Amino acid sequence: MADAVKISKDIDAKIYAMARDYYRDVKKGGQDTASEIKAMVSGQLDDGNASSLLVRIMPNPINPRLAAGWKVSADQKVWEIPTSELEKSRLL
Repeated sequence: MADAVKISKDIDAKIYAMARDYYRDVKKGGQDTASEIKAMVSGQLDDGNASSLLVRIMPNPINPRLAAGWKVSADQKVWEIPTSELEKSRLL
């Protein structure tokens, strides 16, 4: 039986920061749609152990326009990052 995907606050923050940076770059380029990105994200689990996982960040598959929110996939889990999160300042 495979271990469940463990996402800590540290890793989650790195995923959101990566998605925000990519969203900003695409928007700055004047595009209305974006392609999927894949990256290895490393960080600390809440118990202090190091962890890495392959993450896919992609536009909403039903409506790939930037305003439709994005999906994140890590191993067997999928969740959404709403556009309001992508537009937040880096200072938050």
